[in-house]
Amino acid sequence: MSCLALKTFLGKAWAWTKNHWYVPMLFFVATFLLVFAKGSGVEPILELMDRSRKNYEDRVRTLEENHENEIRRTEEVRDKYNETIREIERQHNESASSLDGKKRKRIKALVENFHQDPGSLNEALEREFGFTNVE
Repeated sequence: MSCLALKTFLGKAWAWTKNHWYVPMLFFVATFLLVFAKGSGVEPILELMDRSRKNYEDRVRTLEENHENEIRRTEEVRDKYNETIREIERQHNESASSLDGKKRKRIKALVENFHQDPGSLNEALEREFGFTNVE
C-alpha cells in the first residue's frame, strides 16, 4: 500500500468518523459496559441506536414523500400550462378565422361599392387594410 493510498484511506475514514462520530463512541461505550457491567448497560445504548435508525428512516421517508409531491405538482403545473396554451391557440385560431371572415366581407362590400371606380377602390383598400395596388 503506498503512502498516497494510505493518506486517501485515512482521509475518508476521518470524514466518515466526523459525520458518524456516535457509532465508534457507542461501540466503545457498549464494549466498556459489556466488560464491566455484565451487559446490563448495553440495553440503553441499543435502544438509542434503534431510535436513531428509526429517526433516520423517518427523515428519509419524509424526504421521498416531499420529492414525489414536488414531482406531482410540477407535472400538474406542466399539464395546466399545456392546457392553457392549447386553449389560447384554439381561441386565436377561432378569432383569426372570424377576422378573416370579417375582412372578406368588408373587402366584398368595398368592391361592390367601388366597382365602377378602381382608383377609389385602391384608395379604400389601402386606407383600411394597408394594401397597395402595384400595376
